[in-house]
Amino acid sequence: MSVTNPLLEKNKSQLGNTEITMFSLGFAAISFINLGFGTYLSYFWSDIALIPLAAMGSIFVISRFLDGGTDIVIGFLVDRTNTKYGKARPWLLWMALPGLLSMAALFYVPNFSETGRIAWAFITYNMVAFFTLTAITLPLQSLTVLMTNDPKKRLTLNMVGQSFGTAATVIGNLYVLKAIESLGGGADGYFKFFAMLAVVATAMILVTFAGTKERVDRPVGKKVEKITAKVALKSFVANKWWVLVTLLQLLTMTYPALMAINMYYMTWVMKNPALMGPFMSAIFVSLLLTLIVFTPLVPRVGKINAGFIGMFFQIVGGIMPLFAPGNTSVMMVSGVFRGIGPAMLLGTRLAFMCDVVEYGEWKTGIRIEGLVFSGASMGAKIGTGLGAAVVAMMLARGGYVGGALTQTAEALSSITITFTWLHALSSALVTACLFTLRGLEKQMPQIMADLEARKAKTV
Repeated sequence: MSVTNPLLEKNKSQLGNTEITMFSLGFAAISFINLGFGTYLSYFWSDIALIPLAAMGSIFVISRFLDGGTDIVIGFLVDRTNTKYGKARPWLLWMALPGLLSMAALFYVPNFSETGRIAWAFITYNMVAFFTLTAITLPLQSLTVLMTNDPKKRLTLNMVGQSFGTAATVIGNLYVLKAIESLGGGADGYFKFFAMLAVVATAMILVTFAGTKERVDRPVGKKVEKITAKVALKSFVANKWWVLVTLLQLLTMTYPALMAINMYYMTWVMKNPALMGPFMSAIFVSLLLTLIVFTPLVPRVGKINAGFIGMFFQIVGGIMPLFAPGNTSVMMVSGVFRGIGPAMLLGTRLAFMCDVVEYGEWKTGIRIEGLVFSGASMGAKIGTGLGAAVVAMMLARGGYVGGALTQTAEALSSITITFTWLHALSSALVTACLFTLRGLEKQMPQIMADLEARKAKTV
């Protein structure tokens, strides 16, 4: 007869729909910030703030390296945090105001010289990256493993959170440009809109802080010890799954980064730039609907099987345009398939990290949520940078000329290969990772049973 811990069972039942909703608002808030930080920032810098393109490229490259380093630092600090609010939740409170101010500053155009504006752009960009996309996002993601030790509820947390985040992206993209224009347009419109959006996002993050509770981080009856760098390194070396799951995060985020080629494909291959809007809508609407429909189903079919299903759709969506070049209807169906695929992994990728945390504690007796999730975040950011680099490399390889009236056959071929085969290849590599991760998924029931038995002895 198995031994269960009544306290843990009680904690499981405490996680209800209201708390899941409060948690998910944090994901929506991060998506709102990403609207400005990612989708609209390049245009704002080049056409509104008048930042030279060469300087923009340098800011993105240098900041990517800095951002990867801060992921590890924040992950380490989260694991050493010990307050009455827990170890991850307090970071949402501490970083909320700095995150708001840095986002507003990012879209403010100071009356500086060109060099001064470049410096301002670099500083404010990295402030948003640090305060919001690292020091808030990492603890928010870590809450997935701290709020409950029930694998099915963790999946639900992740799926619902990603649904909220995707919905925020869809809604935001519908109204951003209209709202900016209604606020006066230009520098003033951008500043007012994104400052207001930052206020809304900050309020949502504070709701997440107030409406959630950590239950799993403290061993019952034991004093929480500080995690040293030596202990953390030892735990990482012993955790064979950490590298593979981090690689999964890297490959997963390479795929959306490759979407940078979409505008080139619609302009030069489809010869209709106006298709970009409907195509991207097909991707994100199908992504959102898939998340909603599959949220109650994924716990039944399992994370790995859900991933396989998603990668099948993603590969088919990637190569589909090859069979009907120039066909708009086929292009729209391809967009739907390209949205279904990543929805499966968006809804499960943080749950894989939860498994890595549990495996590490089971193997070494050391629980390090922050550092494990920081590795995933670092992998995701490297994947994003890698995808962007591949797009730039393929355009250069084909001899693409920006602003030209025509492009060579080699340039069109490079655009097509990136839009189709490279999208499919990234999905195939993710599938290979999922095959290997089947071993961890098979182990998880025994790992969770062993951990509960250990904790029951401390009551």
